[in-house]
Amino acid sequence: MIDFLFYLCIEPLESAMRVVLHGAHTLTGSWGASLVLLSLAVNIALIPVYHLAETWQEAERAVQRKMAPKLAEIHAVFAGRERYMYTRALYRLYDYSPAYALRTSFGLLIQIPFFFAAYHLLNAAPELAGASWLFLKDLSRPDGLLALGGFTLNLLPFVMTGANLLSAAVYASRLTKREKIQLYGLAALFLVLLYPSSSALLVYWTCNNLFSLGKNLVYTRFI
Repeated sequence: MIDFLFYLCIEPLESAMRVVLHGAHTLTGSWGASLVLLSLAVNIALIPVYHLAETWQEAERAVQRKMAPKLAEIHAVFAGRERYMYTRALYRLYDYSPAYALRTSFGLLIQIPFFFAAYHLLNAAPELAGASWLFLKDLSRPDGLLALGGFTLNLLPFVMTGANLLSAAVYASRLTKREKIQLYGLAALFLVLLYPSSSALLVYWTCNNLFSLGKNLVYTRFI
């Protein structure tokens, strides 16, 4: 089943991303610059999907804001089955279903197949072995840029997380408490998952977070 899902959802994305990556390398001659262009291409391609996700999320938030005072009153006065029945009546009044709350997670969910495709493509890409870029000596390996005594620490995962948290902070005014917890929790999860990953994957995902920051600035200011 897992193999079927991989070949159905992940492999086509990975193949498309590989074509873009190698095409960008043909143009630039730099694998690092190619990773930046790959991230830019993916983000541009996803703009219509992100816009749809934002539309759904804002519609969900608007309904929840309208229902919030009445829900609080119901929860304060009623309990048990009475609370359930009054809540159901309120949902019918607003033509709402709790399942609609999943729409607020759509923007996060659409990133999952792209994450796995990028991870499978970039974390052990043989063509990146020994390729350097800027201050990174080998894009196929963790960066190991911080030396503390006899230990080395990877810097890029923290840069990636910083960009992620900054993007979330810009966007936080539009979010519910649950959505904020989701977003900050996801940033922490990515830090843990990607800490030992190749510099190439961290460069790609850091660029994703920076482009997401730009998108959030546009949405916050103009939409």
